[in-house]
Order: sequence, then structure tokens, then C-alpha cells
Amino acid sequence: MERETPEAAPPPTFLRGEEASSGSSSARARFERLIRRVQAEVCAALEAVEEGSGGGGVVFREDAWTRPGGGGGISRVLQGGHVFEKAAVNVSVVYGVMPPDAYRAARPDAAAGVEKAGPVPFFAAGVSSVIHPNNPFAPTLHFNYRYFETEAPQGTTSAAK
Repeated sequence: MERETPEAAPPPTFLRGEEASSGSSSARARFERLIRRVQAEVCAALEAVEEGSGGGGVVFREDAWTRPGGGGGISRVLQGGHVFEKAAVNVSVVYGVMPPDAYRAARPDAAAGVEKAGPVPFFAAGVSSVIHPNNPFAPTLHFNYRYFETEAPQGTTSAAK
């Protein structure tokens, strides 16, 4: 199994090829820009709450990583705040290959005729967060926003995305 590799700083994009240009208007490029913006805005808002609470300005720690199969992500974690015990806001943009059986299970409407097809290339991107306040009467918050796209299974000419 290949392991993710820590990065000193996040790259400008985790996309490959032509989609990696800053002016790309592909759905993948637009979604990556959106989730990075959401991550930055949520982190800034939570840091502002901490700063305004007299908690001493606890900030997010950032770790970037790359995935050997393609893509990577940015993990941001805030700990030990006055308001928040722990908060994480994470972005991932990854490429991979799913087995044909998984594709058929996920997309029975689009899987007709792919019985003998090979692996199915996919792209997935998303932003997710879990926020635990110190106040035991305040609820924990969780959100997850994802985009998932498959390409044509290897050995076929087309697939619904």
C-alpha cells in the first residue's frame, strides 16, 4: 500500500494536466477552488471566535499531503481553544481507480454493458469539518461537501459521470 507524503506547503492545486492551470474552468478546477475558499473562510471565522472570546488567539495548524495515486489534501486543526476544544477543516482532491464491481454497485443505471470492463478511474474532492466546543451543552458540528466523478471503465468507450 502506498503512503501519503507530507508536504512543506500546499501546492497551488492538486489537479493534473491541463486542469492544473490557474485559469481552468473545468468542474474539477472550480470545485477545488470552492473547497479551498470554504476551508479558508471557516478557519478564519473560527479563529475570530477564539480571538474575540479572550482565549488568546489560538490558530489552526496546517498539514499538506500528497497521494501517490494522484492528488492530495490540506488538513487544518485547531486545539485547546477557549471556545473550541478541537476543530478540524480538511480538504482533499484525489484520483484513483475503483474496481468494476464497486462501479456497478454505485451506478447500476450506468453500468449496463461493463460486465467485462476493467478498473474505473475516478476523481473525488471535498471539504469536511468536525468542530467540538468546550461547552458540554453546545452541540458538536459536522459537515461534508463532496464531488465524485468517474471516467469510462477501462476497456469501454463511455460512462456516465
